[in-house]
Amino acid sequence: MSDWFTNLRIRHKLLLVYSLLFFFAFSLAGGLLYIFVKNRIQDGIEQELKTTTQTLLHIVSNSADVSIKNHLRAIAEKNRDIAVYFYSQYRQGRISEQEAKERTKEIYQAQQIGSTGYIYCLDSQGHIVNHKYADLLGADLSGFEFIQQQLEMREGYLEYDWKNPGEDKARPKALYMTGFEPWDWIISASSYREEFNELISVKDLEESILSLSFGQSGHSFVLDSQGELIIHPDYAGENIFEIMPDQSRRALKRMVRDESGTIVYPWRNPGEERLRRKMVIFQSIPEFDWVVASSLYLDEFYAPLTTVGQIIAATMAIVLLLVIPITWSISATITNPIRELMYKFSQGAKGDDSVRMEVRSQDEIGTLGAFFNTFMEHLQTSRNSLEAEIAERREAEESIRKSEIKYRELVQNANSIILRVDMGGRITFFNEFAQNLFGYTQNEVLGRKSLGLLMPEFDSSGRKMQDILDQAARCPEQYQYYETEALRRNGERLQVAWTNKGVRDAQGRIVEYLCVGHDITASREAEQEMASMRQFLKHIVDSMPSALISVDLDQRITQWNQEAVRLTDIEPEQALYHPLSRIIPQLNGYMDMVRTAVELDKTTTREKIPLRFSHESQFMDLMVYPVVLEDFQGAVIRLDDVTSRVRMEEVMVQTEKMMSVGGLAAGMAHEINNPLGGILQNSQNIIRRLSPDLPGNVQAARSLGLDLNTVAEYLEQRQVLHFVRRIQESGERAAKIVDNMLTFSRNSERKKEMANLKDVINRTIELAAHEYDLKKRYDFRNIQIVRYLADNVPRVFCVVTELEQVLLNLLRNAAQAMAEGRRGGSQSKISIHLFQDGSWTVLTVEDNGPGMDEATSKRIFEPFFTTKGVGVGTGLGLSVAYFIVTNNHNGYMHVHSVPNKGTRFSIGLPGQRHEFAGL
Repeated sequence: MSDWFTNLRIRHKLLLVYSLLFFFAFSLAGGLLYIFVKNRIQDGIEQELKTTTQTLLHIVSNSADVSIKNHLRAIAEKNRDIAVYFYSQYRQGRISEQEAKERTKEIYQAQQIGSTGYIYCLDSQGHIVNHKYADLLGADLSGFEFIQQQLEMREGYLEYDWKNPGEDKARPKALYMTGFEPWDWIISASSYREEFNELISVKDLEESILSLSFGQSGHSFVLDSQGELIIHPDYAGENIFEIMPDQSRRALKRMVRDESGTIVYPWRNPGEERLRRKMVIFQSIPEFDWVVASSLYLDEFYAPLTTVGQIIAATMAIVLLLVIPITWSISATITNPIRELMYKFSQGAKGDDSVRMEVRSQDEIGTLGAFFNTFMEHLQTSRNSLEAEIAERREAEESIRKSEIKYRELVQNANSIILRVDMGGRITFFNEFAQNLFGYTQNEVLGRKSLGLLMPEFDSSGRKMQDILDQAARCPEQYQYYETEALRRNGERLQVAWTNKGVRDAQGRIVEYLCVGHDITASREAEQEMASMRQFLKHIVDSMPSALISVDLDQRITQWNQEAVRLTDIEPEQALYHPLSRIIPQLNGYMDMVRTAVELDKTTTREKIPLRFSHESQFMDLMVYPVVLEDFQGAVIRLDDVTSRVRMEEVMVQTEKMMSVGGLAAGMAHEINNPLGGILQNSQNIIRRLSPDLPGNVQAARSLGLDLNTVAEYLEQRQVLHFVRRIQESGERAAKIVDNMLTFSRNSERKKEMANLKDVINRTIELAAHEYDLKKRYDFRNIQIVRYLADNVPRVFCVVTELEQVLLNLLRNAAQAMAEGRRGGSQSKISIHLFQDGSWTVLTVEDNGPGMDEATSKRIFEPFFTTKGVGVGTGLGLSVAYFIVTNNHNGYMHVHSVPNKGTRFSIGLPGQRHEFAGL
């Protein structure tokens, strides 16, 4: 050992001594620092794993809550739609309200949510009105806390503990509720939460959970109690006990058995050659039979320690480097000449044969330098002769290499697909652009056929690509340019435009094909997108409720939407590029608006102009918008049908007039009452003053020498008293007419009351019996009115004046219809029936007039629809009557008519219990 140290160079001896001293000092300090850092890092990593595991637990729980809530909400809202449907059937009179409720309950009880879930309904008092378990029907559950929350919220999501009949203990349960006000129901869809684990979307959780990574290979995963990995970056869907080493299974069984904890076991990730110890912190979710866990290799725990060790090593290296100047100064006298000689040798080895050593002494180093100079001189002479011989060969090779480089740079750097194909379809050249585009290297492609590799065997339209290639080979002049689909390595299809040229040999035969291709996929997609956008804009224009017509400066049609087709019954093919004046001659008088709009670049408008389309007069708003584009100048004409609005305005004016006339009539009726009262009173006094039964009359007659009985006999013979009684009867009849007019025209508050429909019918008939048409089209005195009024009809809760209005309107319509379409010699007749049908009170008005066809019957209750001439009817009478019966009185109104046989209107009013149920 001592001889070994003695034979060391001086520089090495010094370096060894100083290195050992500093090594022991820094090893002691570094070891203490390493232990301290190791403990701190281990505590931090364990805390990070625990935090990550809790984050996983929250992610799964939150996902479960959202999935359960959305699932129950969809069920509850769907069942509310079922209640709405049957309620609408009841409101339309097709079924009773009780039947509607029973059908709804049957559907609810037939449903099952999960294994034990069901639909139930509460009222606003907390009573069960529908439930899967019959024992709970009618039960008062308002004492339960979750029921109180339901009554307060009426709509939303709740979680609570519940125990179904026959179960031992309460379990967590969830529900979603929604209210149905007409029946005072709170419809709830509920089930135990543990039955919803299949609702959790593993796909939705997978990205969130796998994104929780730490260290180089740390990750999170989820498994069930059987060891099946539900979410794992490498082994999802496999059983962890089957892929784990035998020595790890005991530790892993703790993970599926305990609720939470920390385990350490050996593990090897895919692609790793050896087992490494791994730490896992886990937490179970009993509700879904899941275990969430976070794991990291222990050697990655201590990765920061490597950095600490490197810092300590670097510090030691820096200190050791301080030894170098000391050693250098001591050994410089010996080592510097040797270093110079070594440097000269290195220069010569690099090819510099002109280097020479300066000889400063005659010692061993000086002698060695002289030998070095002699060797380099001989080497320089041999090298010069060899370089001269090589130079000639290099010139020839360089010219060939430059030519090849230019060709390859041109082909490889071209932004096009360039390949060569032999007569067998095999690729012999494949440039760099093609390699990048298709995803293949040149070695993977050369010698293989392009069909099935770069081109699909069948394109998207079903064409066989081999047929196209065979045709191109047979007729290369005709297929110098063509487009086909190409196939990338990842399966993506491209559109490529090919330019082909045959490569011929000395005899002129084609031996190869040079194929240059350009990727035109983007341009084809842009063309398709532009076509889709044009189609989308056309759909927008066609879906507008206005007729839109665009014209150019020559007033030829360039755009014709679907509303224009509907308005004119002219298809776009018949209208486009034809003069507007020929297609819609109705607009000829308004062509100046088009010219004005274009010349002044200003929108022009005309409102409520009368036009006639399809044999029907309509009022239209006409607007003209100027259009000035780079390639188009013209205008857009917009036509809006405002016939309904104009008619409504006319009806409003007519209504105001009728209200004024009604007020005037009521005032006149009051004025007529005054003299009419005098006539009735005086006629009554005349009869009383002529009666012999009154002592005053007898006494006055005797004073004048008259026999009152003789006077009475005279008056009877001459029918004077008969005339007076006729005056009194006529006056009473006139008073009754005035009273009915005042009752009907009185603007009283709309208030419902119990009324006898017989009285309403009789009063309305009396009012109608004195009505005459201004043009003498009908007279109720010439119409036979027959009443069939049953005795068992109960009183109805209604607005009397509104029902009088409905009945009077039906009588007028019947009289007008019979007057206009009276069959020769037949007596006009109106039959009124009143009877009870179950809980409904039914009133029918039937005439023997001309009747209606089926198309007219379907539209008879539409506002503004009328079969009468202009100025005779507004088309609102029957629509108002229908509204009064169905909306104001919760009843129904039907019409049945047969042409040439008459018309019957049927009105059904609900009984008292129906009415109050709807209040």
